[in-house]
Amino acid sequence: MSHGNALTQKARYRSRCTGIGHQACKQQHTTAEGQHPVPDSGPDQARLEAQVFEHLGGTIDYCAHPVGIAHVIPTDTHLTVSLDPKLGPNHRFSQHCLEALLPTIYTGTDEDPEGPGSAVGIRLRGIDADGLHLGLADTNARVTLAGPSQAEWTTALANHRARCRERHLIPLWDTPGLSEPERRYLDADPVWWKEQADTAWLASGLLRRIALFHTVTKPYCVRYWRHGLGWKFELRYEHGLTVEHNTLIASLTHPKWGMPLQVKRDHCSCKTCACDGGAERNCWFTLEMPDGQGEVGMHFRQARANFDASGTYERLVTAGANARWLEQVLPAHHSRLSLRTGFTTVELV
Repeated sequence: MSHGNALTQKARYRSRCTGIGHQACKQQHTTAEGQHPVPDSGPDQARLEAQVFEHLGGTIDYCAHPVGIAHVIPTDTHLTVSLDPKLGPNHRFSQHCLEALLPTIYTGTDEDPEGPGSAVGIRLRGIDADGLHLGLADTNARVTLAGPSQAEWTTALANHRARCRERHLIPLWDTPGLSEPERRYLDADPVWWKEQADTAWLASGLLRRIALFHTVTKPYCVRYWRHGLGWKFELRYEHGLTVEHNTLIASLTHPKWGMPLQVKRDHCSCKTCACDGGAERNCWFTLEMPDGQGEVGMHFRQARANFDASGTYERLVTAGANARWLEQVLPAHHSRLSLRTGFTTVELV
């Protein structure tokens, strides 16, 4: 294989996984020859990214991109996550991130058996023009949440602090190391937290490849949630679209640059005929971790014929999805509804 072909393949893989344009990826690999297209994170960095992946949440609402992430920029020691502006039609994604990620402890009179709220150990390292900078207590791990402006992050943080005071929540995100409430919480079940730390590479690797859910396949909705030490995904498609699950899974498990997961096809009901009368079609795959500690379950769900997703379509529009994306993921609804629906200028890369 020529150097040019190898460079192109690396750039294409990085572009599909991260959502960054192909030419930008090609230029990066030209100037940094030998760099992995999607570098793995170290143990501490993986723990932080796993926290971000889990607590950003994949079950909340519709966004301009699947799970609300436009693109990511991974390096060995850092990850930038570019967020969509809105979570659903009415909420700013920035506010959701602060509430979901920054840990607090309740000091009111009601019983609080759950311990610290949000993501234990995450620390706010600062806000600047690049975004909101997060760290992990007692480590050098770093994640930057980009997208919202510096002014929006600053305002959102001030509002979040005010809401914490109203709800009798003391912020823990400013302390340099683990706070005593967080330490007690972790000490209550050390085996579970060690198992999570040992398998954090899985969530980290998925987050670093999150753009695959809109670059190689076209679901109108992606949901994910924790399942033991692994994860479950549900991808929803309009009837008649090509699901492309084999392409997605092949990219996640690329033999040279992918994640070390063993693929098991549990069930596939993809059909090229209309012999099922337009019924809903479902395909299930399991991606098993090599040590058997956990797995990634993927459910590809194609709607039945004539399924009415007009409410979903309009919710995606008000969340910032653009016409080009909606035409790809909900073509039948787009042709009917686009004439009476306005679009934002958010671009899906």
